[in-house]
Amino acid sequence: MLAAVCVLFIQSPIWVDLFDGKTLDAFVKRGGSAEYRVENGEIVGHTVAGSPNTFLCTKRDYGDFELTFDVKVHNELNSGVQIRSHSVSGYQNGTVFGYQVEIDPTTRAYSGGLYDEARRGWLDDLSDNPAGRGAFKNGAWNKYRVLARADHIQVWVNGVLTSDVRDNMDRFGFIGLQVHGVGDRTDKMEVRWRNLKIRDMGVPGAKMPAGATSLMGSASDFAKWKKAGTDGDPIGWAWKDGYAEIVPRSGSIQTRLPYGACKLHVEFAVDDNGLTGQANGNSGVYLQGSYEVQILNSAGIPPADNICGSIYSLKAEDINMSYAPYEWQTYDIMFSSPQWKDGVKVTNAKISVWHNGVLVHRGVEIPRQTGSGQPEDPKARGIYLQDHGNLIKFRNIWVLPL
Repeated sequence: MLAAVCVLFIQSPIWVDLFDGKTLDAFVKRGGSAEYRVENGEIVGHTVAGSPNTFLCTKRDYGDFELTFDVKVHNELNSGVQIRSHSVSGYQNGTVFGYQVEIDPTTRAYSGGLYDEARRGWLDDLSDNPAGRGAFKNGAWNKYRVLARADHIQVWVNGVLTSDVRDNMDRFGFIGLQVHGVGDRTDKMEVRWRNLKIRDMGVPGAKMPAGATSLMGSASDFAKWKKAGTDGDPIGWAWKDGYAEIVPRSGSIQTRLPYGACKLHVEFAVDDNGLTGQANGNSGVYLQGSYEVQILNSAGIPPADNICGSIYSLKAEDINMSYAPYEWQTYDIMFSSPQWKDGVKVTNAKISVWHNGVLVHRGVEIPRQTGSGQPEDPKARGIYLQDHGNLIKFRNIWVLPL
C-alpha cells in the first residue's frame, strides 16, 4: 500500500503559485471598476461606488485542479472566487459567468457554498450543512481548498467540507477574484487574498485519453481520412505548423473508419474573410455524415440554429460561446447513435456538446439528418469535416468509441 501511495504522489502535478506575490501580470480585470493592488504579498481588492461586480481573472484556463487560498474580507462585503468561468461577447455583452466559490461574512453564512454567477444561481447554499455554515470566521483569515475533477466540485473552509456538488455544465475556464458591487456606497471595503496555490491537472480534452484514436494530431493522421464522396481518394487539405487547414474547394473529408456512439474532441479556428453570415468562417463537424455541429464566424451574435455551436437547422446552442476569429476553440461532443430494428429507426440519435468548455446542448434528440448531411442509415459511417470554401484550421481531434 505504501508503494502505491508513493507512485500516486510522484505522478501528481506539482503545486505552483497562482500569484507571484509582487505583480498582477498573470491577471486581467473584467466587469466593473473596483480596484486591485498588491500589498505585502497579498492581492487587495476594494469597492468603488456605482460599480457592478468586478473580477480579477487569470489569463489562462484551468479545468481539473486543486486550489488553495487564504481570504480575509470586510464584515459587510460579499465576495467570491470564480472557477471554470467565462466571458464571451455572445453572452450578456461579456459578463463574467460560471461557478463561484462563495465568500460571505453576512449572517446568512453561505461561505464555501457554490453559486453559478450570472446564470443559474445557487447550486449549494449550505442550507443542509450547519457545520459548513459555521466554518467561516469573520474578521480573520480563512483557508479555502477547492477540488475540481471532471463533474465533481468540492469546497472546504478551514478544513470543513462545505460544498460537494456534481455538475457538468463547465469543463474549464478562468479563475477570478471577485469584488462585489455595493451600489452607491462610497466607503471603501476591502477583501484580501494570499497564498494562492494551484495543482493543475489539465484541461479536459487537451490530452487524448486511453483508448482513444487520434484523428488530427500530426500530418500522418491524414492517412485516416479520405475525400468525402470517394472510395478512398486522399484528402487535399494542408498540414502546417501543428494543424490542418482546409484548402478551399479541395473537398470535404471523412474518416476511413466508421464511428457510431463516441466521445469526440475537436479543436478549430475560424477565419474572417470580411463577408457575412454563412459565407464567413463556415465549416461543420458531422457525426456519421448525417448530423452537423456547425462551425462559423459567430462571435457576439445571438444564438441561432445556424451559427457556431448550433445543431445545424435543428437547435440553437443555449449560449453563444464563440470566440473571435483565429482563436482556437473546442468542441467536446458526446454522441449516441440511433437504434434500428429491421431497417426501421426506433430511437433517435442524441448529442451533448460542450463549446469552449460550456455545455450548450444536453442530450438533444436528433430526429433527422441536418442541413446537407447524408440521409440516416442503420450502418455506421465516418466522421465528416466540411469544406465550405473557408480557411478553417483543425488540430487535436480524437475519438473514443463508446
